[in-house]
Amino acid sequence: MWLLDTVVLIGALCTGSRHHAESVKHLDRLRETDEIGVPVVVLLEADLVMKTRGYSAEERRLTWRALEGWISADKVVSNTASSMQGAVVLQERGLDYFDSLIASLAIEAGATVVTTDRALSGVVSTMW
Repeated sequence: MWLLDTVVLIGALCTGSRHHAESVKHLDRLRETDEIGVPVVVLLEADLVMKTRGYSAEERRLTWRALEGWISADKVVSNTASSMQGAVVLQERGLDYFDSLIASLAIEAGATVVTTDRALSGVVSTMW
């Protein structure tokens, strides 16, 4: 199983990003297979990134409407209480909050994280 990281969503949204084309390919693959999911925390982090970058409420609504075409409800993966415990341990080891939640979910699911984030690659299997 693969889990998409926030960098995929942000890369797809930012047409000028060096990750844009590959991010769109990853989102297209999301629709094609059951082996790829998007953690709930990735959705939350992406919304927080948009909000802190000054996106208006209307811009965020439109963005989520566009992403909804790729990310259906059955593709969203939730953390469990067990993975939340694992995230706390990873935070104690220095991983940031959102990365720890994604990594602990990947560890629990035996998943590879689709990311360019070097911090995650030091903890779980990653690919781009």
